[in-house]
Amino acid sequence: MTKFLTEFEYSSFHVSILFIDNKSEIEVSKNPEHHRHMKHLDLWHYWLKNVVQESLITPAYVSSYQNVADLFIKPVQSQVIKFSVPKLGLTP
Repeated sequence: MTKFLTEFEYSSFHVSILFIDNKSEIEVSKNPEHHRHMKHLDLWHYWLKNVVQESLITPAYVSSYQNVADLFIKPVQSQVIKFSVPKLGLTP
């Protein structure tokens, strides 16, 4: 999104927060020493490591029950739906 806004000459100086529900992925992205021990990483992890090191994104933990994005990508429990619907601006 930052690159997109830069195309319109809107400069953003704040760091974006990426909410992740995987604590181990957050630790791997913050500590480059973990990367050489993990041979199964795909391109997503390398991208995340680079943007965290460049201070463009700060990963932050969000529990699975409060992760609104999960509503769109996997089956969720009813309590996640009850939490997510108002956050999306929808009314039941």
